[in-house]
Amino acid sequence: MFGERLAELRKLNDDTQQILADKIGFSVWAVRAWEQEKNLPPSDALLAICKLYGTSADYLLGLTDYDPSDEHRKQQQKLTHAEQDEMHNYEEYLLWKRNKNSRTARP
Repeated sequence: MFGERLAELRKLNDDTQQILADKIGFSVWAVRAWEQEKNLPPSDALLAICKLYGTSADYLLGLTDYDPSDEHRKQQQKLTHAEQDEMHNYEEYLLWKRNKNSRTARP
C-alpha cells in the first residue's frame, strides 16, 4: 500500500523517482525500493515525503484513506463548493461500498 500511494503522489506532483530522491536527500534506489514495497523508508524520509507532498504518514502507511493533499489539489483546481461537496459525497459512498463489501465477504 505504501509503495502504491507514494508512486501516486509522486506522479501527481510530476516528479520522477530521481527528482523525489533529490528533493528528500535519499538515493533513487531507496525510492524504488519503497515504491516496490521491498522496505519502508526511515522516519526522517517519511516525514520529508509528508511535508513535500502535503500528506500524512497515516495515509501513506494505509492507516486511513483520507489524503490531506487531496484538499490542496481541490483548492488549486478551483472547484466550486458544490463540486467539492459532490466529490466528498462520492468519496463517502465509495468508502461505504468498500466497507459493505468487506463485511459481506467474511465467512
